[in-house]
Amino acid sequence: TKSPEQAHEYAELIWRESVRLGRLIDNVLDFAKMERGMDVYEFSEDVDVIETVARAVELSGRRVAAAEMTMTSVLPEDMPPARLDANAFTLAVMNLIDNAVKYAVDGKKIEVSLRLDGSIIVLAVRDWGPGIDPEEQHRIFERFYRAKSIRLKPIRGSGIGLALVQHIARAHGGEVTVSSKPNEGSTFSILLPIDGKK
Repeated sequence: TKSPEQAHEYAELIWRESVRLGRLIDNVLDFAKMERGMDVYEFSEDVDVIETVARAVELSGRRVAAAEMTMTSVLPEDMPPARLDANAFTLAVMNLIDNAVKYAVDGKKIEVSLRLDGSIIVLAVRDWGPGIDPEEQHRIFERFYRAKSIRLKPIRGSGIGLALVQHIARAHGGEVTVSSKPNEGSTFSILLPIDGKK
């Protein structure tokens, strides 16, 4: 390199690609274990959900900033402890944020919110991107499926991120949903019973 600035730029590029590849490898390995029916979850009875979501947001911060997007979080001041696998839940939240970074970068912002609806934890990741065609919304959680609008763009991805999020949600007795309209953005929500029971 010919200058400290250029060295910093190259280092940032190496870091971003390392994180991307690391996350891709983790997703593939975790998904392979799940496909083989291996027990990959370690549940704890008293997980601090607010802290877990805040950590996922923090870990995703540099990725969001590198995409020149902003991310806000709307978290409650208090929430009862939950029965969760904290690492798996963190991975699910980070995958939804990563999804917004990859596919909704033009929307420039992401909002992560958390609330308790009765005994159901509702974690939502909203973007202001291009949205998802209604005819494809029922398929986006399938393994390796990528929406037509995405296939036409040079966006890299494995096509298993949302399938992994769905697997994690269902392992916790919950579900993941999407609400989206073309040109109005998308909101992905993870709904989990706070006691881990369906």
